[in-house]
Amino acid sequence: MRRALLSTALLLLLPAPALAQHDHDAKHDGPAVPIYNASFAVPHLNVLAGDTVTWHNASLRAHDVAAEDRSWSSPRLLMDAMFELKFDTPGSYAYLCRLHPTMRGDIAVHRLLLDAAKEPAAPGKPYTLKGRAALPEGATLSIQTEGVEQSTATVGAGGAFTATVTPSTTASYTAVAGTESAPPVQVLVLDRKVSAVQRGRTILAKVTPGAAGSTVVLQLKLKERFGWWPVKAAKTKADGSVRFTAPRGRKVQARVLLTASDEGTELARSATFRLR
Repeated sequence: MRRALLSTALLLLLPAPALAQHDHDAKHDGPAVPIYNASFAVPHLNVLAGDTVTWHNASLRAHDVAAEDRSWSSPRLLMDAMFELKFDTPGSYAYLCRLHPTMRGDIAVHRLLLDAAKEPAAPGKPYTLKGRAALPEGATLSIQTEGVEQSTATVGAGGAFTATVTPSTTASYTAVAGTESAPPVQVLVLDRKVSAVQRGRTILAKVTPGAAGSTVVLQLKLKERFGWWPVKAAKTKADGSVRFTAPRGRKVQARVLLTASDEGTELARSATFRLR
């Protein structure tokens, strides 16, 4: 009995495997995939060759992460545990949770990556694109849309690069170097504005220039939702106007968004106002 207890104690003192399970307070940088109760939060992830991907179990259930071809796997990950793996070679890597095989995802590894556009562009105005490359410093890149070069960029120290384009309409851009290319990134070009005002219990909103059938969404800033939350959606009339009825009993900040038809892709927003 004493020998068994001693063996168990010695095992507990052994270090954990590298690039495997970590304490939830450990620091990590780079691309991450939270693991939810029944899904990977980011089922498809584009990364740069040399990046380390971190999976973090954000659910109460135990999970693991394993390559579909069985070339690598994590240990069993309890709540808040993490698993890290470095990807050096370009390609596509499919994985799953062996404990719950319907949970699947994939990692696409590239030598060129453009950062997602964080802000829309204005037509005819310079717009800066940023990215990273797993290429030698000083390499020249072509920034293209629909196969036509729009600008060039030079790979700097650490692989970072920037390029300036002047879009006139919404378009997708990619970075190209020889046979290597980055996944396309869309840049929204907006020349429309949204205004909104409350009169009594009616919220009057207008999109200019006006067009019938544009999608607008009323959002409220709700503490119970931890931020902005869509409460109503409507289509504009021919002059770009639309009306909402203000929710009763709410004295919170509000705003109106012009969105794509999915009611989620923001194209323009009104100034914030407080419901009365």
